[in-house]
Amino acid sequence: GAIVIRPQFDFARSFSEGLAEVSIDGKSGFIDSKGAVVIRPQFDLVGLFSGGLAEVSIDDKHGFIDSKGAIVIRPQFDLVGSFSEGLAKVEVGGKWGFIDSKGAIVIRPQFDFYVGSFSEGLAEVRIDGKYGFIDSKGAVVIRPQFGSVGSFSGGLAEVSIDGKYGFIDSKGAVVIRPQFDLVDRFN
Repeated sequence: GAIVIRPQFDFARSFSEGLAEVSIDGKSGFIDSKGAVVIRPQFDLVGLFSGGLAEVSIDDKHGFIDSKGAIVIRPQFDLVGSFSEGLAKVEVGGKWGFIDSKGAIVIRPQFDFYVGSFSEGLAEVRIDGKYGFIDSKGAVVIRPQFGSVGSFSGGLAEVSIDGKYGFIDSKGAVVIRPQFDLVDRFN
């Protein structure tokens, strides 16, 4: 119950990869586990570190910094997600795609509404109102046919058909038929 870092910030978030987001006077930066400011609060918004990079926002554009605070991918995207399996989802002009850790577009922004992060080599996408999965090259591996999906964990992903939930494998085969009102990921 001892205070390790004295209350001094307007906002603080959990630690990720040894750093925690803090906000002072409407700007966000990062501290280390001793409470020392490592990246001074200068960004409109920051995200958690993942794969050595964290999302930052400047003037409503999103990019990424490294753990020293250097901008690695300049803020140029409408929205971004954290890196997972070497790729991060990005939104440009209302369409979603993926970039690599250098900021190069790997899967061009083409998906409406939503994409998930990569897990076990696949990411969920929505096409024409249905959900399916793509691989890291952007090829549809499991055709969009589900009402909703979750990311892969333990070789299985949750899916819904007609309001009931079950699980598919990485080939798209139903291994636990949709019969439940609610499910959670396998761990």
